[in-house]
Amino acid sequence: MPSVSKPRNFPKYGDCPARPYIDNLVRLLAPNLFATQYIDARSAAALVAAGLQSYQKCRADARWQSNAILREVPARERMGLVCAALFDLVCNAEYVHGRLVNRSWIYCNRHRDDARGKGIHSYYSFLKQCPQCCLDRGLDPRLSGAQHKPTSHHIGEITVAATALFVKLLGESSSRALDVGVISKQSHDVDLLAWRNDLLVLFEVKSSPLVTYPIRTQLAGPFTEPGDNGPIELAQHRLIDVDFRTQELSMYLANRNVDIPLGKPDKPTWPYPQLSAYVGTVDGFLQYIEAWVEIFLAYRVPKTERKGRHAVLGYLANGWGDEIDSNKTKAGLGRTDDIKKGTYQLLKFGAYYRDGSPNLPIRGVLTANLDPLFMYMDYFGKLIDARWAPERKFKKSQDKPEYQEILERDLFYIYDAVLAFNRPVINDKALKGCFKFSALEKALVNGKLATTLKEWRST
Repeated sequence: MPSVSKPRNFPKYGDCPARPYIDNLVRLLAPNLFATQYIDARSAAALVAAGLQSYQKCRADARWQSNAILREVPARERMGLVCAALFDLVCNAEYVHGRLVNRSWIYCNRHRDDARGKGIHSYYSFLKQCPQCCLDRGLDPRLSGAQHKPTSHHIGEITVAATALFVKLLGESSSRALDVGVISKQSHDVDLLAWRNDLLVLFEVKSSPLVTYPIRTQLAGPFTEPGDNGPIELAQHRLIDVDFRTQELSMYLANRNVDIPLGKPDKPTWPYPQLSAYVGTVDGFLQYIEAWVEIFLAYRVPKTERKGRHAVLGYLANGWGDEIDSNKTKAGLGRTDDIKKGTYQLLKFGAYYRDGSPNLPIRGVLTANLDPLFMYMDYFGKLIDARWAPERKFKKSQDKPEYQEILERDLFYIYDAVLAFNRPVINDKALKGCFKFSALEKALVNGKLATTLKEWRST
């Protein structure tokens, strides 16, 4: 069998049973994370770098303690949640990057400032509701046709490419650095690879954003339609067409009533530079993190226990429930189907790759921006450290016939690691020094990532 050309530092794996599978991974591997057709990866990397550099500057900022929302985040959890929030921002950017359309903007006139119509807005929303009115009026009937989410297939492409950027930084920050690449075939059972000369890590990615903030614009005046006695203003929350290319747009953080200015979408990279500029300042970064964390804190409360503002904030999160949207949009591993599929893939990694490679350590990681949060104990609590082995690896005990014995090396974790940004779990000792958010924060502070982040900002 002809040899497959391997990238730099890729480990040797020899002529083992798993060789055809590993050869196929190498053939499909794209080590350059920017070489993707699915997102504007260079602009996305610049956005991530801008946010992380701002975090580096403000780690000791008094607002982490004085702000009522930010102080709810323990210092040991900040780095992971900052990454989760920036992951959402990349997804938000990509959801409208080249995808914004004129049709089906939500017309909202409740907060007009005067009779001429100042203060009338329209919203390009990703949920079937007005993002402003739900905060004080609760849930109105679903606005059929108002949702602008990409298809599930495209969301998967976006989230894998976005997740790869953070895995890259985690790999670079590890005690022994790992290279990271994407598997270019979308239907393959491995999404990402990480490697060094003595370890190969397979990733199954099940990421999905917690929040998709709407785009909004202020209209020049009321929209009207013919009535019996002359023109009448459109009904509240009618869906309208907006010539968005002529409008000054913003990303609206509804729960904090904050607009991130985006200007007019007149450049191919829009809205990435505008978002990078915003979170590239400490004030803008903390304002965005505050808005995101407030929704995260509300969403992690079990749905049946949310009251008051927590219930209201839940309306802005993806996958609140069938009242707004289907459960298919739940954040991270919040969708049980994704947990089931991810679990199967991790078992397959063990059976087809690790068990077939006796000399090269191969490990599997289930990766997501967020774990199931309030459903964690129902779906992970009793499985997170479970182990398994093929039946042929068990031997009858010579001393105790009622027992079977197995070598430690033949007993695999179902999840060698679950790399959820909010609560990572590392089980297998081969991964103990890898993919730690504490190491990422340390690398950020001591300048280990300075070259990478500078390169990302300059792309």
